[in-house]
Amino acid sequence: MALEIRPYREEEAEAFFRVPSIVFGNYTGRPPSPGEGGATIIPEWSMCAFEDGQLATTYGAFPLVMRLNGAKAPVAGVTIVGTLPWFRRRGHLRKIMETDLKRRYEQRMEPIAGLLASIASIYQRYGYAVCSTSVRYEIDPRWINFVPGLPAAEGSWREGTKDELPLLDRIYREFAKNRNGYLHRAPAIWDGGVFGLGPEFGPAFGPSLIAVYEEGGEAKGYVAYAARHFEQASDNAGPGQRVFVRDYAWLTRGAYRAIWELFKTFDLGNRVWMQAAPTDDPAPHIILDPRELHATHRDHLLCRIIDLERALPLRPYGADGRITFDLRDEMCPWNAGRWSMEVESGAATVKRSKESPELALDVSSLTQLLYGQLSPSHAVRYGRADAAPNAPLPLWDAIWRTEYAPFCPDSF
Repeated sequence: MALEIRPYREEEAEAFFRVPSIVFGNYTGRPPSPGEGGATIIPEWSMCAFEDGQLATTYGAFPLVMRLNGAKAPVAGVTIVGTLPWFRRRGHLRKIMETDLKRRYEQRMEPIAGLLASIASIYQRYGYAVCSTSVRYEIDPRWINFVPGLPAAEGSWREGTKDELPLLDRIYREFAKNRNGYLHRAPAIWDGGVFGLGPEFGPAFGPSLIAVYEEGGEAKGYVAYAARHFEQASDNAGPGQRVFVRDYAWLTRGAYRAIWELFKTFDLGNRVWMQAAPTDDPAPHIILDPRELHATHRDHLLCRIIDLERALPLRPYGADGRITFDLRDEMCPWNAGRWSMEVESGAATVKRSKESPELALDVSSLTQLLYGQLSPSHAVRYGRADAAPNAPLPLWDAIWRTEYAPFCPDSF
């Protein structure tokens, strides 16, 4: 078997996009059109495995900007990963990962990679870690009631349109600026994920309706949703509409309550699906019967540190101090070894060290600390890190604290 790892070439575009269409079950028997099946991945963003001249495995990565505890961080958004069935179990993806991670380190490209996995276990073999949890709500609008004493929303709603993208983007940027894991959205993300114009959402529910919330004449929130009536077993079975919430943002506590008040008015609905929310979303704390949210949790964003020395200083930290650690990293050996990190006024300096380590951990655990998915104390408690007897875990916890739980509402 002759194996070649390289980007695809322009003349190989049809073969490249055919692979994910087969892997993810949307093969149509025709070449994909622009924007379909990951067709926005240009050759220089790709890395592929060719076995005996045949394209076997695809891989791509968008250059993204992600909020990391409020700071802007360049992240490689890994996507369109797949191997044709007759080429599987041969280590092709591992070879691609090794090649691409080394290339990104040597060329000083994005020092962090992130992806949304169909199966999380695939990527954790390569040093990725689950770095955010996504919560889904499914509630009957009749159960949307609020705890006593919650301040009322004082604004009003109006219909918006996708032509107001500058306004919606301004609200989103203000909402996301201090958060953790949110992307700087390109127009394609707005069109596909928020407005429902892409193939991922359009066929099921159609394009989004946009509602804009205003207080004192100023826009303070928005919600993008679609509704569809589903057939029921009996004509007398009651309301049959389902409301699919694609995106929402709020700048005041009144705006957040108003979002739920809006959906309480959907008298023809029997379910409101809030498709994705962070673990620190306010809903369970303000809804009178929180069990009626039927909240379900799932792993969502997976990330990996590629270049430790450049990645750790990207985010602001919660406390000042000096810590030392010993890192294991099989696939990126340039990260392995002993390090010290000194934080002053929230900014970190990272250097090689000969000091005794306070913690010993794997790169996947360190990535979870970076995003705030896991605290150092919990990492030690769960067996994700080993602490020296004198390890100052309260200091570690204070340093790695994030203002918000990590979360990414978008697909890429």
